[in-house]
Amino acid sequence: MVRSTIQGLLLAGACGLLTAPPLLAQEQPQITWLTPDFSLGSGSTLDQKTMVGPLLDLLRTQWGQGVQQQVLVVNAKRGWRMLRAGEPVCHLVSLRTPEREAVAYFVNTHLVPPPQLVVRAPTLPQLPLNAAGEVDLERLWRLPRLHGAVVEGRSYGSRLDALLAQRPAGAMESYAPADFGMRVLQMLASDRIDYTLDYDFVLQYQKGLAPALQELVSVPLQGHNEPQLSGIACPRNPWGARAVQRLRQLLATPAGIAALKASFEPGVTAQARARHGARLSAFYEQLAAELARPIVLD
Repeated sequence: MVRSTIQGLLLAGACGLLTAPPLLAQEQPQITWLTPDFSLGSGSTLDQKTMVGPLLDLLRTQWGQGVQQQVLVVNAKRGWRMLRAGEPVCHLVSLRTPEREAVAYFVNTHLVPPPQLVVRAPTLPQLPLNAAGEVDLERLWRLPRLHGAVVEGRSYGSRLDALLAQRPAGAMESYAPADFGMRVLQMLASDRIDYTLDYDFVLQYQKGLAPALQELVSVPLQGHNEPQLSGIACPRNPWGARAVQRLRQLLATPAGIAALKASFEPGVTAQARARHGARLSAFYEQLAAELARPIVLD
């Protein structure tokens, strides 16, 4: 069951066969890798301490001769604007949703534990929790004393995105910070908002950088406990199709899978491993084989 489910997800949007394309270097001498700023402006965004460092190292050394590679730190809103415009860019950290697949090709890279509610520890007693300790987001929205925030342009998964689109006015404001949403975490820590949504591995990473975030804790969301596919997104055009084929070639190798694991696994929390560890392991066991299969991109 796990194998068939993961295979279906990994091959979503792809069909048929395609012979190997010409090397991207022959037709496009430049590529820009888009990455969110995980570092709260610390200047360490692109080094080995971050969630994209090992992956970028692989791409820089293995992509191909003669291709000029650039790295651009962008927030979600700007990155997806560039992808929709068909620019020669690929976003290294993108949750995969049907809405995004309409404008981008994807190369799957990670199975990500679901987002959670993030609050200050003193707020926990005020949350509407079920018997499993999960927060009911719709009930939370009906509490007038608590107000939240989300990051504009980010996806929290198809089901949660759809629910957020129906939230009552004023329940959760939208912000478009210059980073991956870490400044929203700072707003929460400074008591400017009462809660937000984020991934537990992101929260733990940020707490390691910013002492001001130590009081923040995460709570599972009722009805939103399934891991989600994340990947590298390239524009849905001929250039993007060639970039995706090259990415699949590189990431299907043992070095490629190792780089993906090194970019993500250190940040997976003990709580996430307890809930989703078996599925995460199964995903990586099959990812190389799935990426090695030839596909055709429409």
